[in-house]
Amino acid sequence: MSWRTVMRDDLLGVRRSRLGQGVAATMFVFTAGIAVLVALAHFSSPGGDPPPFDTIMLLVGSLLSVILPFIAMLGSYGAIIQERESGSVRFLLGLPNSRFDAYAGKYLSRSALLVAATAVGLLVVAAVGFGVLREPDAAAFLLFAVATVAFGLLFVGFGLALSATLDSETQVTTGIISTYVLFRGLWPVLQWGGLYVTRPDGELGVRPYPEWYFYLGRLDPLNAYVKVVNVLFNDDRFHPLITNPQAAEVDYLAVSTPYAVAALAVWLVVVPVVGYLLFVDKDVL
Repeated sequence: MSWRTVMRDDLLGVRRSRLGQGVAATMFVFTAGIAVLVALAHFSSPGGDPPPFDTIMLLVGSLLSVILPFIAMLGSYGAIIQERESGSVRFLLGLPNSRFDAYAGKYLSRSALLVAATAVGLLVVAAVGFGVLREPDAAAFLLFAVATVAFGLLFVGFGLALSATLDSETQVTTGIISTYVLFRGLWPVLQWGGLYVTRPDGELGVRPYPEWYFYLGRLDPLNAYVKVVNVLFNDDRFHPLITNPQAAEVDYLAVSTPYAVAALAVWLVVVPVVGYLLFVDKDVL
């Protein structure tokens, strides 16, 4: 046996489970569903101009920035903790499997589920976008697909890391919710908290904001993904509210597209690696 065997067995189990089917169906609904609604609206009103491709893609990307992290973590949260709670972890980690085989096989399996569901949904979006919408951009769509897959996989890494390092399904579920709340709500609070601590009274909201403020804000993977989507489909005219740069701040490296791409890449690699390093030394039997 090897990581390939673990991946194959896990993928078969996930495909048959209600959770796996639910994750795939939810991804499909939130991607293809928008495209189908747009197509139906267009064909029900013949003669009118179809909506711009960029507008619909901006809508799809904005929606995915909200729901994809939670779906990705939900699809991977039980990968190892359920093996522990059922007792089958003894077989998972039995010879000749190593912990690397188990961890890598689970990661690849859960990643394959999310990538397949996302790809099917985006294929429908592409069919509607290039068949119905105005001014479709093939290059921008391909870059969007790559960024969306990377964005989803980094949260697969979060779900698996939590599953491998915590001690019960309740703890893992709490960890997933906490991770989502951290990036969705607490991260901007940390930015404002930093301004409150480092700035004198009366200058809290005075522009320009310090450079570290944007480095911290754009390190949030949700923020980085929205930045990429806006560059691709909105000429970078919109920025997430809390990190919206102005005037002198626009020259900061932290508000550039390469920084946002690098932030996504760092989370994509670091999270599963750290999770594995913690899993290697953990007593799971």
